[in-house]
Amino acid sequence: MAIVDVISANLPILREIRDRIGQLELAERVGVSRRTIARLENAEVTDPGVDLMGRIAKELGVSLAVLTECEVEAVTIALPKDVVARLRSEEAPRALDAMIRAARHPR
Repeated sequence: MAIVDVISANLPILREIRDRIGQLELAERVGVSRRTIARLENAEVTDPGVDLMGRIAKELGVSLAVLTECEVEAVTIALPKDVVARLRSEEAPRALDAMIRAARHPR
């Protein structure tokens, strides 16, 4: 799957998970137009650039890799409160990446 397709699939899911942030609000937070976010979600941007994707990933509380490298799916699971707090903190991208790596490569 091409990177633009992964971004297109992931962006709406990650916006929903991140307090149901709308396209306009995300656009304003990262300094682009709402149309740019819509075009990303429709796979109409062939080269979105690392800088923009990094700002979007940071705003959504995920790493650049989570946003761009593999399709995500929203699931509901019970987690300890301290883990949830960590996933809501600035440490969230690193914590989520570590969880993904651990799940993919169990020891």
